[in-house]
Amino acid sequence: MELGKIDKGIATLIAAGIAAVISIFTLMLTLFFNRKSEIRSARRKSLEEFIYDVADSVHQLIAISNILLKNKTPESRSNWTDKANKAKMKLKALRPKIRYALWGLDKPIKVLTRLPDYTQYTLESDEVSKKTVKRGSNLGDALDNCIRKCYLNGRSPRFYEIWWLRFLAWKCEKPRNEYKLERDKKLEKQS
Repeated sequence: MELGKIDKGIATLIAAGIAAVISIFTLMLTLFFNRKSEIRSARRKSLEEFIYDVADSVHQLIAISNILLKNKTPESRSNWTDKANKAKMKLKALRPKIRYALWGLDKPIKVLTRLPDYTQYTLESDEVSKKTVKRGSNLGDALDNCIRKCYLNGRSPRFYEIWWLRFLAWKCEKPRNEYKLERDKKLEKQS
């Protein structure tokens, strides 16, 4: 059959078939993207009521740890310890609520709630306490950035973001744990 000699009925049938295939394909794409949009909207909505409190608590814990590092008197440290405990309790209360929306960020959040305690524990060594606070600040900034991206894009944390935040959490705990080992060895030798 030559192209010029095709019957008008067959040509119409072929055109209608092509149009039907294209419309079905368009329908499937529309359904796919609408579903994706609904999921993104639902994830964003699940974070909406917690995002400001989480961000506030994260920044409070970092700021209080920096202040604890700079304060030298026990009285002022006591005052800031009370504030740290309030921020810690607030973030600890939020953690179970955001656990599923931000799956994989549980450990970094848990480490961040302990940052003021780690800072106070290592205050005898300026070098270790400064390193702990610096690494805690890096963890808090990365956590804040990840949560912001998850909210803006309506998604869960990506694998590489979870891995990076867990690495930063481990890195934040490392100076404190090494300090504790050294301190325990010294105490063993003394007794």
